[in-house]
Amino acid sequence: MINNDKMKIQKKNLFLLLIAMVVFTLLCCNSRVSSVNDVVSDDSKTDDYDILKNPDKIPQKVTEDLSGKVIVLNEEDFIERITVLDNPKGFQYKGQTPCIVDLYASWCRPCGYLSQVMSELVQEYQGKVIFYKLDIDRARKVVYAFDVKSIPMILYFKPHGGVSTTVGYLNHEELRKAIDEYLLNP
Repeated sequence: MINNDKMKIQKKNLFLLLIAMVVFTLLCCNSRVSSVNDVVSDDSKTDDYDILKNPDKIPQKVTEDLSGKVIVLNEEDFIERITVLDNPKGFQYKGQTPCIVDLYASWCRPCGYLSQVMSELVQEYQGKVIFYKLDIDRARKVVYAFDVKSIPMILYFKPHGGVSTTVGYLNHEELRKAIDEYLLNP
């Protein structure tokens, strides 16, 4: 009797594990982010806690790249260019040009599709909006600070404004509409 109950529990657990694996696979596995020719990477390092401890070290103006390329950030770059994560006043964008930050992962299929859309729109918004990408697998502090539960997730930062977000894949028209609504309308 006891062995029969154990087998039932094991079968139930195996079935639940199988369902979870199928759901996970359908959502985002077995894919890769397609290559983007217009991606720039900057590997400069900075101590984000130094910025938090010494607010005087926060630059008044952040150097912005308006070249019309998608810029790949690491977590330190995000904190240096976009916002300090642990600010009692909330997330305050450091730049003067509106930007979007695509939170993605290399294994996420919808993220790859969104990457293609961004690489096609970046020239259209050159000089008006800066496009950034941040790999969530290498940016745990950012994931925690923005409570990322699903990707792709886009953060929209407007100078002297708050942060807006969208979650999920956006096609060309949806991303244009979001950029216009969240960043370019007064």
